[in-house]
Amino acid sequence: KMGENDRVAIHEAMEQQTVTIAKAGIHASLNARCSVLAAANPVFGQYDRSRRVQENIGLPDSLLSRFDLLFVVLDNMDPETDRKIANHVILGHRYRPDHGVSGHDSDYDDDDDDSAVEMDDDQRVHSIWQRNRHSSHQGEFSDEDPHSNDILQHDFLRKYLHFAKNRIRPELTESAREFIANKYAEMRCKMDERTLPVTARTLETVIRLASAHAKAHAK
Repeated sequence: KMGENDRVAIHEAMEQQTVTIAKAGIHASLNARCSVLAAANPVFGQYDRSRRVQENIGLPDSLLSRFDLLFVVLDNMDPETDRKIANHVILGHRYRPDHGVSGHDSDYDDDDDDSAVEMDDDQRVHSIWQRNRHSSHQGEFSDEDPHSNDILQHDFLRKYLHFAKNRIRPELTESAREFIANKYAEMRCKMDERTLPVTARTLETVIRLASAHAKAHAK
C-alpha cells in the first residue's frame, strides 16, 4: 500500500535523518530525529515461507536494511493461541472504567480500584505496579517475585525511559568490541540468498542494539 513517493520520503528520513517539505511556496528541510516503526501485510495475502522476506513485504533491500529489527508474525492456526487472542480482545471490550468507554489496561493507569483497597494512600502514590486484568494467571504469584503477573504503570515507564535515554552513557569496552566483531563475522558467514544482506550497516545496527540494551539495564 506504500506508493513510490512515500518510499522516497521514508528513505530520506531513515538515511539522512531529514524530511524535505515543499508546500505553499515554502521549501524547508527539517531534522527527523525519531524512531520509525512500520507494519506491512504480505503482498500475497498470506506469508509465503518459500519466498524471501523482501518478496513477501514488497520493499527493496535498500529500505529494509535500514530497519534495525524485522519481526515476521505468522498467522498459524492453533486452538490454544486463537483462544488466548479471542479472550484478550473480548476482555478489552468487557472492561468499562469510569470513563464510560471500553478499553484496555494500557489506556487507563489509575483505574485499578481493587488493588487500591489493599494499599494506603502513601503506598498507592509510590507504587510502580498495576494489576494486569488480562492475565490468565490472576491470583497466582511467584515466591521470588510477588509482581510476576503485574505490569508497570505508564508514568513510571515514561520516566524510566527518559532517564535511561538521557542520563545513561554506555561505554564500549574492549571485550564488548571483540565480542561484537566476532558476532558480526559469524553473521557474515551464515548469510545466504534467503537472508537480508549483512553489511557494515548491520554492524552499526548491532552497536545501536547493544547500546540500547545497556541503557535499558542502566549500565
